[in-house]
Amino acid sequence: MSRTSIGVLLEAFAEHDQRVAITHAQGDWSYAELLTRIHRMARALRSQGVRRGQVIALLTGNRPETFVLRCATHVLGATAAVLYERLTDEQLIELLRAAEVATLVFPTGPEAERALAALRAVPGAAGLTLGPQPGVVDLAALAEAESAEPVPVDAQVTDVATIRLTGGSTGTPKRVPYDFRVPGYFAPAALAAWQDATQLLCTPVGHLAGTLADVLLAAGGRVVLQERFDPVAVLEAIERERVTYLWLPANLLPPLLDVPGMDAIDVSGLRAITLGGGASSARQLARAVDRFGAIIAQGYGANEIGQVTMLTAEEHRKPELLTTAGRPVPGIELSIRDAEGEPVDTGVAGEIWVRGPQMMPGYFKDPERTAKALRDGWFHSGDLGFRDAAGYLTVVGRSTDGPCARAVEQALTASPDVQSALAFEIADPEGGEQVCVAVVPAPGSELSEQDIQSRVADDHGFVSVLILDALPTSGSGKPDRVALQRLYRSIS
Repeated sequence: MSRTSIGVLLEAFAEHDQRVAITHAQGDWSYAELLTRIHRMARALRSQGVRRGQVIALLTGNRPETFVLRCATHVLGATAAVLYERLTDEQLIELLRAAEVATLVFPTGPEAERALAALRAVPGAAGLTLGPQPGVVDLAALAEAESAEPVPVDAQVTDVATIRLTGGSTGTPKRVPYDFRVPGYFAPAALAAWQDATQLLCTPVGHLAGTLADVLLAAGGRVVLQERFDPVAVLEAIERERVTYLWLPANLLPPLLDVPGMDAIDVSGLRAITLGGGASSARQLARAVDRFGAIIAQGYGANEIGQVTMLTAEEHRKPELLTTAGRPVPGIELSIRDAEGEPVDTGVAGEIWVRGPQMMPGYFKDPERTAKALRDGWFHSGDLGFRDAAGYLTVVGRSTDGPCARAVEQALTASPDVQSALAFEIADPEGGEQVCVAVVPAPGSELSEQDIQSRVADDHGFVSVLILDALPTSGSGKPDRVALQRLYRSIS
């Protein structure tokens, strides 16, 4: 029988035994304890009818139990979908219905009422809780009473193991399926670099940071788990836990750098910081390199295709490269195309098309979106960008953002009195599109709408302005353009 990704993980957990696997608010879990909990949970899920081929949705957030539930679901050959906690009620119902979810697992407390309301709207889907909830089976109590004897793995290599949600920055996240094949990053040579690593996981487990945590756990490293991103708590954990690795969406870097007293925090344990989920400000990247050292890497990628480009830590020493997303990683073919699908010249912007060995077969139970995204053997990203003569990719925005959105953002974030800026478009009364920009001033800065408009007027004309304390983010932690559009309409 072919090896599966869950089989490899369970073997690794058994080998690492008494090493600390997960550090969380209630203490430490060893690999042995993690493995025991997985087998007990697998038995509990099986007693509730969970079986191979079903979709089990986890609305359990950044709890250590989420790792247990995901692995236990995989042991049974079922599909795990880790949902973002900050989905809207409508998005939650849509995802449950469209993915044909058989069971939704959720915690007690405020989240329970929302989950129960969603289940009432999706007939046929069952609910299980982590803790006592009237009228719902307490899955945690069931698991506690079960045997810890190993449960045979029912998963087959070609079964769907996981449904990963895209960032959701422009609406309801799309559903990307991954099967049980053993990924290349589980190869011994790849894992060797992570054996003694400590990852701080402060963004959703269901997004890329959770996938990276699987790699680290397969290697025998330690995951420090936080319920959500809080810049002060992140820096305190980096110092206290001697964190060596951190993944962040690029938009969360500025608030981290602006924490008062940040220079007094000991971050010397960090070996690497990876940024993703959008373009970074060149000025903020330079600040990060100055504060953390030449350990920053960033790139461009998507759940649908994997990592596409990377700007290495060494390349971050070159200021002229900081506005780029790097060059394609091995195995990736990248092409910039015009509206007719023809390749464009170097330096000319167009849609980014990609193909490579990790390209998805299609969105899960969504043929319409699949047909739009996968054509002629290429993944059509919907992102706009251009390449220079040396092959470096610059991402200029989404095709729906308008041609000047990224330029407006760069013009504003080049100034030290702007922490973050995000441009977006709304329909204007004349039937066209109007450029708007949301701006977060740097701490201590006082900016007016007129100040901001004057900085971009010469090159981009009139721009509507929102001045905010923080940019709204989607469930994945990426900037939420849909929320900004709603906010603008509500106050204009």
